[in-house]
Amino acid sequence: MARIELEPDRVSVHLGPLDEVLAMHGSLHLPYRHVLAVAHVPVPDAWYRGFRIGTNIPGVKVAGTFFNGGDTVFYDFHDPARCLTFELAHEHYRHVVVQVDKDQDPDALARQISTRIGK
Repeated sequence: MARIELEPDRVSVHLGPLDEVLAMHGSLHLPYRHVLAVAHVPVPDAWYRGFRIGTNIPGVKVAGTFFNGGDTVFYDFHDPARCLTFELAHEHYRHVVVQVDKDQDPDALARQISTRIGK
């Protein structure tokens, strides 16, 4: 899971220590000007998400960098219904898909971020 922090000029995605190990990645910082869209939508089931650096145990944990069809996607989730999906420009990742912490509301976060990016 990830703790989402809305800063004045960016969204920070703070991974927990175990998630950092499983994803082989640290926290992410996404400037608002690079966020094209954000949505709270369930992540579709997929056994194969592409070549990966990280963990892919369907139904248990998906975490890390995945390369598929020319896109680079970062995933970190267990519960696909609690995820935010970011569409990005001018970043290493085309999409970032993260499960938000239990005490955070993914719908509210998506609305707040959309407001900040002018969508």
